[in-house]
Amino acid sequence: MSDHVEYWWVTYSDEVQPAEVTFRGGIPVHARLIGSRDIVTANLIELMERLPTTPKRSSEQFRPPSPPPPRQPTSPLWLIGIILLTLVYWFSGYLFDAIK
Repeated sequence: MSDHVEYWWVTYSDEVQPAEVTFRGGIPVHARLIGSRDIVTANLIELMERLPTTPKRSSEQFRPPSPPPPRQPTSPLWLIGIILLTLVYWFSGYLFDAIK
């Protein structure tokens, strides 16, 4: 089972304060009171309300969009082919007449 940490408002010694609560298998194990180095076992605290997740660093939030993939250079051979076909079509009558 892995431990995960969540931030909660907890009641400890009749005071409500924020704490970093460590859970193991969904069960609170201990809590570190924010602003102090005290680590308190879970049976001495009462969970009140979950705090929002910690903010991420601004560099992690903003990621520039990835550049588009480079375009493959297109060959002008298709254009030359179309031009040649057009010329053959236009002058085919004259060519066949000249061959006769």
